[in-house]
Amino acid sequence: MQDGVTYFLDEVSVSPGKRIQFDQEEKYQTVDGFGAGIKRRTEQLYSLNDSFRQQIEEYCFQDLEVNMIRFFVYHDLEPENDNDDPYTLDESQLDWTRYDSEPGNWRTRYVGEALQNAFDLSLNGFDHIIGNCNSAPPWLKTNGQHNGGGTLISGGEAEFSEFLTAFINGMQTRYGINVTAISPTNEPDYEVPYESMNTTPSELSSILTNLDARLSNMGLNEIKIVSPECFRVESQNQNTSATNYINAMFQNEAVENAVDIVGTHTYADANHNANWSLLKSAANSKPVWVTESASLHSTDQSMTDAANYIKWILRGFNEGGMTAYMMHLFYEQADDDGYSGLVAWTPIGEIILPKRYYAFKHFSNLVKKDYSVIKNNSQALQNNIYVGAFIAPDESKLVLQVFNQGYNTELSIDIPKRATSMTRILTDNGIQNEFNIAEETSLNYYDRYFTAYLPEMSLTSFVFDLDGTLSNDEIIMSENHISLFELFPNPSDFNINLKFEETGNYNIIVMDLNAKKIIEISLDQVFEHSLDVSSLNIGVYFVKVSNQNNMVSIKKLIKK
Repeated sequence: MQDGVTYFLDEVSVSPGKRIQFDQEEKYQTVDGFGAGIKRRTEQLYSLNDSFRQQIEEYCFQDLEVNMIRFFVYHDLEPENDNDDPYTLDESQLDWTRYDSEPGNWRTRYVGEALQNAFDLSLNGFDHIIGNCNSAPPWLKTNGQHNGGGTLISGGEAEFSEFLTAFINGMQTRYGINVTAISPTNEPDYEVPYESMNTTPSELSSILTNLDARLSNMGLNEIKIVSPECFRVESQNQNTSATNYINAMFQNEAVENAVDIVGTHTYADANHNANWSLLKSAANSKPVWVTESASLHSTDQSMTDAANYIKWILRGFNEGGMTAYMMHLFYEQADDDGYSGLVAWTPIGEIILPKRYYAFKHFSNLVKKDYSVIKNNSQALQNNIYVGAFIAPDESKLVLQVFNQGYNTELSIDIPKRATSMTRILTDNGIQNEFNIAEETSLNYYDRYFTAYLPEMSLTSFVFDLDGTLSNDEIIMSENHISLFELFPNPSDFNINLKFEETGNYNIIVMDLNAKKIIEISLDQVFEHSLDVSSLNIGVYFVKVSNQNNMVSIKKLIKK
């Protein structure tokens, strides 16, 4: 061992320096997905020529394998009370101009067309289509206008529920779009001059229980309610933050039952010191979605800017019980004063893909719906290292993501059990490393770790392919030296003899060091067997024997 080097020691191996560890058996929440919003800028995008617009949309919805999209429930969908009856809707009084495509009409926003184009371009489809309402119609507001805050008028809950369900049904009947989730407020804890409604936790509770009952009565139980979508994750002010809103609202069991998904934004967490664990606790095992997240008006499109998104994502998953993450906007026109969309364009026809685009791609393209967050030791590492670990539902892939916010460094990294190969994907400030496959390599079955070089300000994803030939139970049995058979001679050049502990039915598999099957046979009622291995190349193999009781034993074979 070298002087001046710290070594990490566990029960089976010694590795130099800091070591990233994870436990693929200890699973936490499952992932719902990744996406962004089209709540703004659709009219700008659809003023471009079709070819240029389609290129932008392809980057958003084809190159990024997103499965979530969020859009406006516009306040002027019902410009006046349709008939003063909150239980009988007069559809003729609804104004769908915002959702229609009407060139020349300044109010049109092309939303229906924009959504359909996103769906058509999607490789895997959209699981979550979320309607978000910044403000109720002005006639339902205490301030009589859609902007500048205000709240719902007393007793207006039933009319508001009619308005929201009219939106849900109309999107389906007019545009063929099945909204999957509805959110009645947007940042109720933050006063702004634009579309907004500053409902208190008590006022929002009444809205939520009324909406939940209306959805149920209309047979729309499959529509999820997202709330409260506060500006802040947590705060010391009891009147603000998703955490404090949820704590207050969930004191009422009916409200807790009404909310399917806890929604939050991350704008107040610019310093990345929000206490995510408080939100996780408040959510009481409900899914937690970040439905808006951005470093607004950013003039920096480098990894320094991307670092914000990476840390919100990894801290949310590791500490906050987060199950889904959405950025603010898929697209917008580049602005000298800064912008935060995933994809941007310039008036001269240039498409800009900031580093945040490629950082986001590590998550949207590699970590899929129903992957599980697994235990990792990220909090034990130095301050500039952030780690996330996820495993596929069938345990065929494990994705490890490591963000190095500091200088160039080397870390030891655990190799997952049953890993046969690894692909390393790198994004850093270099032009050549945007979403670059930096390495593809096979792994030896019994190797425990490898050493990885992490460039400064880089996000690296290690995608491990796992072989299900050996289950976790089998590995444990092997490590505990449960023996079902003897193997001799070993080394061998032609035949090996297998002598079993007792007469029975056995399955024999011979594997190479990558756990690839070379030979497989089944034997009935045998006590011993001679196996021809002359066709094997010279090298090291594993012989795995399992019996009718699902007990497993593995021995090493050396082929001469």
